[in-house]
Order: sequence, then C-alpha cells, then structure tokens
Amino acid sequence: MSSHHIIRENQEPALIVAAYEALDEEYMGQLLEWSPTIIANDDTIDFFLAADIKVDVVFSKQEITYRQEQIKKFPAKNGIIPDALDYLIQHDHKAVNIVCDAPDDILASYCALINIVVLSHGIRYVYIRYHYEKWKQAGTRIFVPENRLKSLVGLKHTNPNEFVTEQDGFIYLEFNTDEHVCIGEEI
Repeated sequence: MSSHHIIRENQEPALIVAAYEALDEEYMGQLLEWSPTIIANDDTIDFFLAADIKVDVVFSKQEITYRQEQIKKFPAKNGIIPDALDYLIQHDHKAVNIVCDAPDDILASYCALINIVVLSHGIRYVYIRYHYEKWKQAGTRIFVPENRLKSLVGLKHTNPNEFVTEQDGFIYLEFNTDEHVCIGEEI
C-alpha cells in the first residue's frame, strides 16, 4: 500500500461470510484485498483459518478456542447475518459485503442503517430506493421484483423477475415504492 492510502477504521466495507462457496476465489480475494473487518460463523471460520486469513469476529454456538489470536467471539442468537449486522451497526460501520447463498428478506430492514451488497453465486445484489441507473453490456441479466417496477428503459423481460439488457449502454429502473428494492446483476 502506498503512503497516500490512509485507511480509517470502519471506512472499508466489512465482510460477512455466511457461505464461502457462494463466491469464487478471485472475487473473494478482491474483497479481502483491503483487509476488511471479517465476520464468520461456525460454518465458515475453518475456511479462513485454513487459508491463514485473519478473522475479526465469530458468531458461534460452540465453546471453541481458535488458534488465531484476538478473535472476538459472540454467541450466535439470530443467525450470522442479523447478528453480524447488529454488531456492525453498533460499531459504526457504514457498509458491508455479505457472501451468502441468497439474499435474505431481513436485509431490507437494515438498509437504512448500513449500505449492504450481497454476493451470491455470480450475482451482485444491491438495495436501492426510488430509481437505479447504470451502464451495462448487452445481454447482461438483471434481477428485480416486477411488482416493484414503475418503469424501465433498456431492458427486455425474459423470465419472472428477470430482465436482460438490450444493448450496451445505460439501463434505468424506476420503482413504485419508497422502500429499498433488491436488484441483482451478473458479475
């Protein structure tokens, strides 16, 4: 890291890993590049320990001592995602990347408190209010609940809650709700 990169505490998105196999190794490496606060559980801690990656927090149902020092250990109460989000919000984190099998409905209730990105099996999910505009290549699949759409530009409907970009360029989605809407995009 060059001297002009000053990283302040909680500046980089934290990383919650609920299912390490939900993201390929290359993308996981990119997430780990900036040394985020890493949160694991009983199912994912061994992945990090085996790779000698420093874990900051573990939510566990077991009484285990880990060979890595300075891991903060908390009892798992509501599942890794809500437990970890509560922890991050309490410790003033502003953003988090979550690696899991699928976005959980509970995430929408946290969106006003912390910026959430979910990475799952080749899809990046973001939570957006009002509208979404982004440049995309032709043929990119976008996933959005149809019942939340007011209008769209640059997309063709292909399957329930699934669209594909018609050409290279900007796509635009406008929503019919003030709530956060989960949008998935291929990565």
